[in-house]
Amino acid sequence: MLQPESSNCTRPKYVCGNSRIKLIGATDGGFPDFGHHLEKEMGGLWLYPAKLLDGFWMHLVDHESNGLVDGYMTAGEFHNYPHKNVFVYSGATMGHTPVCVTRVQYAPDGVAGIIAEFEFYLPLQFTEEKERHLTVDFLFKVNLRPDWLAEEMQIFDGTEDELIYDKDTDTFCGWDNRNPWYVMLGTSPAAQSYRIGREAGPESGKELGKSCQITYDLILQPGEKKIIKLYMAGSLKAREDCAEEYNRLLTDVDHCSRKEQRMNGLLAHTVLDVGDSRLENVFDWVKIHTDWLTLETEGIGRGITAGIPEYVWWFGCDSCYALLGVMMQGNYEVCRETMELILKYSEQYNGNGKIIHELLPNGYCPNTGNTQETAHFLTFVWDYYQWTGDREFLEEHFLYLQKCVKWLEAQDEDGDYFPGGYGIIEIAGLNMEMIDTAVYACTAYECYANICGLLNKEEDIDYYRKLAEAAKTAVNTEMWSEEAGLYCDCYASCDKIMEKREMIISQMESAKEPAGSTVDSGSAGKRAKAAFEEDFLLKKASGKREHGWLLNKNWIINVPMEMGIADEDKAVRALETLHTEEFLGEYGMYLEGLRESSVMTINTGVMAVAQARYHYPDRALSLVQAIIKSFSKATPGSICEMSPDYGCFVQAWTAYGVVVPIVEYFFGIKPDAERNRIMITPEFPHCWADGRLTDVRVLDGELSVTVKKKGNCIISCEVVHSTSAEIVIQGDIETKTILKA
Repeated sequence: MLQPESSNCTRPKYVCGNSRIKLIGATDGGFPDFGHHLEKEMGGLWLYPAKLLDGFWMHLVDHESNGLVDGYMTAGEFHNYPHKNVFVYSGATMGHTPVCVTRVQYAPDGVAGIIAEFEFYLPLQFTEEKERHLTVDFLFKVNLRPDWLAEEMQIFDGTEDELIYDKDTDTFCGWDNRNPWYVMLGTSPAAQSYRIGREAGPESGKELGKSCQITYDLILQPGEKKIIKLYMAGSLKAREDCAEEYNRLLTDVDHCSRKEQRMNGLLAHTVLDVGDSRLENVFDWVKIHTDWLTLETEGIGRGITAGIPEYVWWFGCDSCYALLGVMMQGNYEVCRETMELILKYSEQYNGNGKIIHELLPNGYCPNTGNTQETAHFLTFVWDYYQWTGDREFLEEHFLYLQKCVKWLEAQDEDGDYFPGGYGIIEIAGLNMEMIDTAVYACTAYECYANICGLLNKEEDIDYYRKLAEAAKTAVNTEMWSEEAGLYCDCYASCDKIMEKREMIISQMESAKEPAGSTVDSGSAGKRAKAAFEEDFLLKKASGKREHGWLLNKNWIINVPMEMGIADEDKAVRALETLHTEEFLGEYGMYLEGLRESSVMTINTGVMAVAQARYHYPDRALSLVQAIIKSFSKATPGSICEMSPDYGCFVQAWTAYGVVVPIVEYFFGIKPDAERNRIMITPEFPHCWADGRLTDVRVLDGELSVTVKKKGNCIISCEVVHSTSAEIVIQGDIETKTILKA
């Protein structure tokens, strides 16, 4: 089992949850107002698409402290485990009291509820003191409200939250007076006294909802422990359903141990052993992130969401990156569930083959899709088949996949092989012929031809293979800048570029730099303006003739190498240029070469894959190490969306950059379901010695790869497997395959 990741608490965030319910708060035990999608409302207890609680707080009075300990307590330590969170209230944060309080909280699997256990302990070293008399209050702030953009689905918050005490069950039940949303709260032992009111709590800035305060008088002898358990459950259907969920929390089951066992099962797949304990630790924690991010909403579906706390919903682009890493870590089921969710709502909102960009837990789709996502989705579908052999998925969804490729092709209105529209860079004005869309379209055409071949759809095979080859040639000629030695951001006429010039410069000038950045605000705009005026951009461009443009050297110029369609000579030159200080910082690749500040895990991961694909494992490993350098910088056990420590504190597509270079390139595992074989071509970084990757789920079994080195050279590769597929180990090395009984 992974060891806990810990911190002295400031105000980073954490999540405690399962696929149904998620509690989001601060690592000091509180629940501050924060968030921008719902301003200051993204924390608390969520049963998506509705919020149940703003939070809960502990107030402590130590009557032997002469009034010095009387207030809401702040934890001084936070320990994050895969299956639970632990908060320790002691020392300076507790004031003048020897009493120690530990809070352990977890979300039992399959239950729409949370359990928080508070242990009050007077250590034995205080035997010279008399008993301590404590008054403990727990304040719950009920705030039943809908998720972001609920009004688009004609869902509106009620005018009042109701809250009552049920003496028969010793529970509190709250509900929204307009919607069938319920929350049930209780404690064990039962409350000695209580009060219902409108207290906002110690840090809730809005006087919405209602609160209940539960009070206990405790007498602690030296060496004595007393435990109070808090139970929180919810339902979006009926009060009776809420009571059922609550009662499931009370069953005589060790929920915490059961969850720990399931997490150990996740960790048992794709186990890395390369003599780098930090990398191995982060590699395992990424598996846990996948679990934290999985969301199941009744009536909508189940899949991996993008990020917590701001993006607890599903995305087309994020999924295409994240699921590749998730798949290589053995979780095929959630990959399929996520794809089916995206396909279902793409058909509902579009129906023409376009893949949606995002879907909220209430079923609303704010953006019906960027062009890149349809191309990328088709590419991932083929990757999924190659790893899983799930032909049934292709057969079941072929008609919509056929619509996808037809829709994608139709976006190339001028016939230059570059579909138009927004790519993954959602900057206003960049709805042109973008490099990422062009490249993913190339691979999508090829992958669709492969699907047609597999399913005996002969009429489309040759056409789309030829289209893929023509598109690849176009990328390598029209979108290559010989002057810069890089692929271009986009392809457009001078007239079109100049139309968007002021918009793009203005956005870069007004871009806010992250806290702590040494980059002058607006400097990127100045650079962009200078780039527009450089001779190499304008000297050859005139009127309506289209050219490749390096507008801001955005990270998407890695994509031709990431997907392996770049000509070898161009790839070598571009990858060398990209691996310089112009593009790289301490935590990875800058989002734009003209703005040397913002870094994300996804663009760094894409560059790592690109370098590994063209046989630069040392560079690739340095980029993976840059990603994991921000591990636990904010939330212990996690890597933030924006490096090193801001944005969502856990982000799904981090799995791409951490997992894919290691599994697919360093260990060289490349399944080929179509031919029922698995190619193994290891290519280790020089700093690695011997290494093992064990229990990798692939096709109809598992395999373990052991690589041995002598000096800088790989000398042998052994594969132990339980699959019916043919194992083919490539390279001038000693090889051995063993079929497990």
